[in-house]
Amino acid sequence: MARETPVGMIGLGLMGSALSARLIDAGVGVIGFDVDAAKSDGLRASGAEFAAFAADVAVRCRTIVIAVYDAAQVKGLLPDLANGALPPLVICTTTCAPGEIKAIAEFAARANLGFIEAPISGTSAEVRTGTATALVAGDADIIASAATTLDILCPQRINVGAIGNASRTKLAINLILQINRAALAEGLALAEALGLDGAAFLAAARQSAAYSAVMDSKGPKMLARDFSPQSHIAQTLKDAELILQEAARHSLPLPLTSAQAELLRATIALKGPDSDSAAVIEAIRAGRDRDKEPS
Repeated sequence: MARETPVGMIGLGLMGSALSARLIDAGVGVIGFDVDAAKSDGLRASGAEFAAFAADVAVRCRTIVIAVYDAAQVKGLLPDLANGALPPLVICTTTCAPGEIKAIAEFAARANLGFIEAPISGTSAEVRTGTATALVAGDADIIASAATTLDILCPQRINVGAIGNASRTKLAINLILQINRAALAEGLALAEALGLDGAAFLAAARQSAAYSAVMDSKGPKMLARDFSPQSHIAQTLKDAELILQEAARHSLPLPLTSAQAELLRATIALKGPDSDSAAVIEAIRAGRDRDKEPS
């Protein structure tokens, strides 16, 4: 049976839907909102409710999880959430630039909204199984008050301190993850070009010094050309651009990330923005195919 006080979920894309499913499985009522009303279908089918406006979620929920695309969308939501008689506690899972999330948290404080920064490291599939990791930042008392909900959303989490540190940590982690993914794509493409069986090569790589967890999550998808999304490649590019912007602010050149961002742009041109991030291998395969074309 669902708890009397439901949790609000604003943003019902891959991540918001996975987080909602965890709450529902734990017997917690969910009231969802998304600007795309079509995304409510899956939520309703699972027994949750769908609100017509974000402000309606704030009226009925004491805790609200935000899982939208970017900081601009988060900023646009906060005034509606702050207008209720009893402002809710907000858990923001959206990856933002550190300066953006700090400004958002300052607005939340002025509006008497409890605010927790909690971007998630992991795909929607990993969130669904409870193996993703939330990077949590904010006031310790506010975080403690949301512990029950956080335990359901992300059993694995790391407290990284003050607001802004979660975004800083997430961006640096994403840099490594994205380059690992691109390196895997190049390695698989090379193995294919050399005439090796892709599945046999991936199995060998998993047992080698080159192993990374991305081989488990993305390797089979790359081999099968299965680009059904666990994460959208447009979101991957958005994060890469945030990484490069933050690096530029600190006069830090990132040559690998710069090259990787170009690879993401090429992939989106080939496979579209909603493809899984594993599709990055197609930009490499396409380059080989172009080079083989007769002049």
